[in-house]
Amino acid sequence: MTTLTPSLVTASLPPLDRQVLELIAEGHRDPEVAARLRLGTVARVRSRLDQIARHFGLEAAVRPQLVHHGYACGAVPPPPLLHPLLLDADAFDLVRTLAAGKTLTAYARQRGTASHQATYLLEKTSARLGATTRPSLIRHAWQRQILGPRPFAADLAALHAQRPRPPETGRWLIVPLLSGYRLAAPATRHSPTRHLDIADREEALVAARFLADREGYAPLWITQPTQPGRPYRVSWGRRTAAAQPRHGFAAEQVPGPDHRRSA
Repeated sequence: MTTLTPSLVTASLPPLDRQVLELIAEGHRDPEVAARLRLGTVARVRSRLDQIARHFGLEAAVRPQLVHHGYACGAVPPPPLLHPLLLDADAFDLVRTLAAGKTLTAYARQRGTASHQATYLLEKTSARLGATTRPSLIRHAWQRQILGPRPFAADLAALHAQRPRPPETGRWLIVPLLSGYRLAAPATRHSPTRHLDIADREEALVAARFLADREGYAPLWITQPTQPGRPYRVSWGRRTAAAQPRHGFAAEQVPGPDHRRSA
């Protein structure tokens, strides 16, 4: 999986540099940025971006990477969150490749695909996220929790990192919780048991009720921690010996479908 941030510089950007990066992330072109911030010329916009790259310790001012790094290290306020969005493996890898500062050509070479196919995928992915530029694609990916520190983004990355590839995203479920969203994939022949680790008992029960009796998510059970600080584990699929409660966990029955309908 592509490494997104080689290092995190937590020092804040100067106000003008921050404004430049925010406008670039929103999809504004250099002439618009120069006019809005009264910088005079696009050369000054590019000079500011070079300065931001040096501040972040990056080798070059690659704009999607600057936007991602700015959000990740807190130098730029992240955009407001929207409902999560699922991307298939190709589109997900493309977004992460751009966020890591690599080119579309590098993505095509890495995937063994033609450049025009990579360009088409970029156009399709950008249209789906509502992005008009490559930097704004990264902003929208943060909004849709494809990138960033949210548990949903971690779940998505973990599923796409599996080999062989997990089943099509059409069978994955976005699990709504009070604390945010989680992502669950059905059990398969290659992954006969799956789970979500959730810190709060009530939220673990909510997740279990949401998943109960859905195709690929049964049987379903919860293991609860007997030691402080450990999460509750919502599991489904084949209940093998390896999946039995251990290391300080004890079994808990999941409410059945009648309980879920009445909840």
